Amino acid sequence: MSRKSVRRVSAAALAALGLGTAVTAGGGAVANAEPAPPTSTSMSCSSANPLFWAPSFTWNIRAASGASLRPGAPALEPAILLSGGNELPAPPPGLIPSFGINWYGTRVLVDWHNTTTGATGRSVSEEANFQQKPGIPINRTWTGTGAVSFTVTVETGAGLRFINPQKAVCKGTISVVPA
Repeated sequence: MSRKSVRRVSAAALAALGLGTAVTAGGGAVANAEPAPPTSTSMSCSSANPLFWAPSFTWNIRAASGASLRPGAPALEPAILLSGGNELPAPPPGLIPSFGINWYGTRVLVDWHNTTTGATGRSVSEEANFQQKPGIPINRTWTGTGAVSFTVTVETGAGLRFINPQKAVCKGTISVVPA
């Protein structure tokens, strides 16, 4: 082989080595990147029953990225929206609700931290009282967009939320996307 051929082969080998290193390094950076959390999650958390004669139960909560209208705001804003229920038996159907002593009151607190923006906050739901089958009251948590870690605390009381309140605590992380 001539000197010129050796140089060409060496240059080609170095270029191939450099390209291979760049592809490997680039692929490694993507492979090690942490994926964004999902835009919704389901959680379960247990609670003692505020009615001392009734059994403990489990809340099943779904948190999802959504949009809601903040009071006084002109447009929808990104928010965490909650829904869910529990395993307590449903009251018997009928025109008139059964009268009895199995009534519940519920309120939901959401403590959140947007890890993308650094913002934190707390939202407090409306209270739902005198329900025979408690559910998750209307709750809107305006967090801005990004990855948001949060703690949901469901307070359940006997008839009213503040009578013998029991707490169930669930934690999750979701991506809140633009409205």
